[in-house]
Amino acid sequence: MIWHIVFSDSAVEDLLKLSPEIRKAIVAVIEKKLSFEPEKYGKYLRKKLKEYMKLKVMDFRVIYRVEKGLVTVFVVAVGPRRNDEVYLEAEKRVK
Repeated sequence: MIWHIVFSDSAVEDLLKLSPEIRKAIVAVIEKKLSFEPEKYGKYLRKKLKEYMKLKVMDFRVIYRVEKGLVTVFVVAVGPRRNDEVYLEAEKRVK
């Protein structure tokens, strides 16, 4: 089954802040792994983000939610893990 990947406007902005090379690499991994088996490659988060998963790509994290009924992967944030920045930003976006 092929999953449809949807990026939130904020996730697109996150990607556009990155260099073209890093952005291209992250999008390639997202398309390769999340298009076919989003739950296999990600890990569920806890607390406020318990319905979301993370995908590790280099030093970055992709925060996303799997919407099984819609066969959709909804990406809400992309960013560096340092100081939990990407997780804190994702929490703000899912409220």
